[in-house]
Amino acid sequence: FEETCAMKEFFMKDLNLRDNNTVTVSMPDKRSLFEAHREKFIKEARRLRKLHNKHIIQVHDLFEENGTAYYIMDFISGESLKTRMNRLGRAMTEEEVLPILRQAIDALDAVHQEQIWHLDIKPDNIMIDAKGKLYLIDFGASKQLHTVDGYTIDTSLSMALTLGYAPLEQMEQNLRLCGPWTDLYALGATLYKLLTNNSIPSPTELLYGTQLTFPPTVSQRAQELINWMMKPIYGQRPQSAADVRSFLGDDKNNGEATIFVEPDNNPAEETIIEEQLAIPIEDEKPIDLPEDGIVTVGNVSFIAESDIIPAEETIVEEQVVNPTEEVKPVDLHEDGIVTVGNVSFKMIRVEGGMFMMGATPEQEEDAEENEKPAHQVTLDTFFLGETVVTQELWQAVMGSNLSSIKEPQRPIERVSWDDCQDFIHKLNSLTGMNFRLPTEAEWEYAARGGQASNGFKYAGSNVIDDVAHCNGILGGQRTHNVATKQPNELGLYDMSGNVWEWCQDWYSPYSSGSQTNPICSSSGSFRVIRGGGWNSYARYCRVSIRRNNAPSDSSDSLGLRLAF
Repeated sequence: FEETCAMKEFFMKDLNLRDNNTVTVSMPDKRSLFEAHREKFIKEARRLRKLHNKHIIQVHDLFEENGTAYYIMDFISGESLKTRMNRLGRAMTEEEVLPILRQAIDALDAVHQEQIWHLDIKPDNIMIDAKGKLYLIDFGASKQLHTVDGYTIDTSLSMALTLGYAPLEQMEQNLRLCGPWTDLYALGATLYKLLTNNSIPSPTELLYGTQLTFPPTVSQRAQELINWMMKPIYGQRPQSAADVRSFLGDDKNNGEATIFVEPDNNPAEETIIEEQLAIPIEDEKPIDLPEDGIVTVGNVSFIAESDIIPAEETIVEEQVVNPTEEVKPVDLHEDGIVTVGNVSFKMIRVEGGMFMMGATPEQEEDAEENEKPAHQVTLDTFFLGETVVTQELWQAVMGSNLSSIKEPQRPIERVSWDDCQDFIHKLNSLTGMNFRLPTEAEWEYAARGGQASNGFKYAGSNVIDDVAHCNGILGGQRTHNVATKQPNELGLYDMSGNVWEWCQDWYSPYSSGSQTNPICSSSGSFRVIRGGGWNSYARYCRVSIRRNNAPSDSSDSLGLRLAF
């Protein structure tokens, strides 16, 4: 057809020789190894053939010849990101990287929709043509997940990997733990390399506290995204391309959001312009506020509320219901039952007391640095949900269900801290009560069993299988119905495992001094999460383990538990 194409040949340089045009095996006893890898090469071509996306090369033919296998694919006239970095001799700017990120996410979404994991995302394997169009190449390391007859993998060969770009689950050759989050880690490492040109820490270094370092040219928002994508624990990363799109704002702004543009912080030198608002003002005139509070500028309307409070008007707290709604408070029954619509849930009374918070002796060698120092905390009495918030309760309050797997009695998941605040506000409006998220100290005190504590390592037992749905425990790789494991000393279920739980606090290091009713830090970038999830190892389901996520983060292993 007089078209230029590329042809890929299977040839193992340490094993194969050429006899004229024929590819031979240099060591006869290695013939089976050659055959196994040639079959893998053929599967690679077949996987690529399934994928139909403008950022993924198309395979046009596959055949065997000359003792080996070949496939024909599109030819890309361009360069890899690695070549571009070498050519530029510098780190790339955010303006240069953002289009690359968006196109890469589009490509990975198409790959993951076919239940294929690329497993070798890096600058070498991302091509850019002369028009700036991105192509994801080299699926040689890819694996495909089959769900027919259960959870099986279509190859027993070990995974290839590139140091720095491969997360822990891939380093450990644990394909059952790999998923979209594995490729998203590698993409995060690629972004880090493009924006900094720094060496990439290993996932083990990140797990033990090594911090990614950024030059001042990289915005805080970009740093948050990369840190999230490169979380060592895979359940704490974005779980899908959609999660990254949501962070970018592309799910709401048709891909036009400019997430990496931050306002200047020096008002004395330059006028600060809001990130996405640039409306010229002509012949500025005062605008009277209509009775309904709606103001229109161009074709955009918004509701304005006066900050002038009449002398006799009562100031309404943030979560108190509008008195015009005539909502009557719902009394907490003696048994702690609260009903919303036709859904009931139970709140457990946790008698206040004093405890040692953090890396106490029963946590042994598993304790991490951010759990230290152990310190004395005194708490007042409070109430905590018997279980995490279920999907049916969320549905009853919000009229929607954000969970990846929808079952009424499973925990709600894929909810951000911000989502939780919306839920609590609506729940309080419906009930007239004052629900909230627990503080981190309240959460740990309750998980330990409060005044009834037996000093267990996990919430209710020293045997993880007694109390938790988590990685390696019977039951598989997703959330489970609540309250199907043994409760802790207070009758609280699933405080270890099933889903991580948001706390009210901003994340900050512990201090050594004693505290009363603490809420750690008054501001910050990340909120505390506690308890471990279905995809966590046992050590990450301990009562003292603590992690943090940005308030806008969500995943299929992150939910909430109510307090008041």
